[in-house]
Amino acid sequence: MKIKTMIAVGATVAVVAGVFAWREYSRGHQDSAKRKAAAAITAPELLEAFRADEAAATARFVGTTEQVIEVSGVIREMGQEADGRWNVTLETNDDPGIECEFATAVPSVWTAGRQVTLKGVCTGMDDLFGHILMQRCAAVE
Repeated sequence: MKIKTMIAVGATVAVVAGVFAWREYSRGHQDSAKRKAAAAITAPELLEAFRADEAAATARFVGTTEQVIEVSGVIREMGQEADGRWNVTLETNDDPGIECEFATAVPSVWTAGRQVTLKGVCTGMDDLFGHILMQRCAAVE
């Protein structure tokens, strides 16, 4: 094979690999609202599952690949961060609660004390504060 042919084949492979890598790098996360929930549970039940057996709860709600779960509960508090994200804490009848991060605004009718259902990616129990973290959340109702 001639040198020019080898350079052309190498350049073509490099361009194809570069385009594939860029597309994978720039691919965003799937919208939690559009994904099917792997499980549905209440906020107190979710916290209790992690406290009873963290390894089993991690396997069920966090999984080996990213999954969305649906959580129902009462809003204890909510607020907007400086970067625009919203944090909603669901009541668990205990201090830690379920911390839920929203990239966009929460529904305007949501207030403390309201019963809500949301979907998000459970990342497990925070060992420092003892609460359960949910990221990329979306309102179900």
